[in-house]
Amino acid sequence: MKKIVLALAIILGLGVAINMAQDAKPDKETKTVSYVAAPGMTAHKAIEKHRIALAKFLSQYTVSVEIDYDREDVGGGTPTIPGLSQGPDMSDPFFRYDIGPFSGLVVGPNHIVISDRCLGDFSEDGPSDAVQAITVTLPNGERWPARVVGRHQQIDLALLELDCVINETCPELNVLQFPEKRIELQRGEGVLVVGRGQNPLGTLVNDGIVSALSREKDVAFQLDARIGNSTLGAPVVNMEGQLVGMVTLHNHATFGQASGVSYAAYIDEVRDAYAAMKEGKFIPRPPSPFMGIGANKKWPDKPGLEIGNVVNGSGAEKAGLRVNDIILQVEDKDMNELEDLLAVIGQHKVGDTLAVKILRGEEEKTVKVTLGPRP
Repeated sequence: MKKIVLALAIILGLGVAINMAQDAKPDKETKTVSYVAAPGMTAHKAIEKHRIALAKFLSQYTVSVEIDYDREDVGGGTPTIPGLSQGPDMSDPFFRYDIGPFSGLVVGPNHIVISDRCLGDFSEDGPSDAVQAITVTLPNGERWPARVVGRHQQIDLALLELDCVINETCPELNVLQFPEKRIELQRGEGVLVVGRGQNPLGTLVNDGIVSALSREKDVAFQLDARIGNSTLGAPVVNMEGQLVGMVTLHNHATFGQASGVSYAAYIDEVRDAYAAMKEGKFIPRPPSPFMGIGANKKWPDKPGLEIGNVVNGSGAEKAGLRVNDIILQVEDKDMNELEDLLAVIGQHKVGDTLAVKILRGEEEKTVKVTLGPRP
């Protein structure tokens, strides 16, 4: 009797297994698989949608700007642009300013603000002699010649004027309404940069965080978005949709393009500079002290900034500093963060000499570095 029951159980078990196997076989027509969205996926989609909306919002204020150079006038093909004649290898596009197009911000009915360093040597008559033409391309494809009517090198801005009413010529564009006061930022806060990129009819979007709040004597903040020539001059917005700044003061000789280190002028500074330039003012940049290195924190638990780049012709190069040297102290102050180095430099003037304690291999030594003018 037990043998009969066991046999029946085995038969029934095989039957169930066979039925399950048959049910597991796919139908001839593949059915659409439906997924249940996890809470994290839903949040991600919401953030993605928000970013797209922010990019679209900023794009209504941005245009593409091309600057043509007469290379024969500048001795062999490289315009005399601040930072261009100094640095590692200025034939490398990573370190060059003369390769556009750049981004411009629509701030008036016929006014565009761009980064001043795109224009070369400072001139109260406009751009440097090497600049032969400036052309603004609107999102509808129309191309308009532009002229320089003001420069404000203290925060790296220049004002272009067009012979058209921009938002009437191109209804896709609007004139920017500046906020009345500075938008307070937090270190680590997310931001979005929207420029025009290589395609003037499209947009180029980069995101990052605010990595430092006070740069260039508190007229700018630092961000880690990948900035290249195409986003030089682009607006910066926070995640609440507030316009907080404009990409300027980017030093290619120190940072290079898309290095993940760049500055943006606070939008209230841009507003005040526009008011001055609109009156036809040309404001040169006062010389500010410059050591001539790019450096990053070496160790998480002790002082040390590792040099990643030394600008040719700078005080750092003349003092013999090298890539991979580790700066331990400057003027007897520990270098825990890049901000520590910038703070010490900012307390001095061009021509001052600083004592810099470095670690090179296993050897500690102190060198004297004379600060030069920032290119």
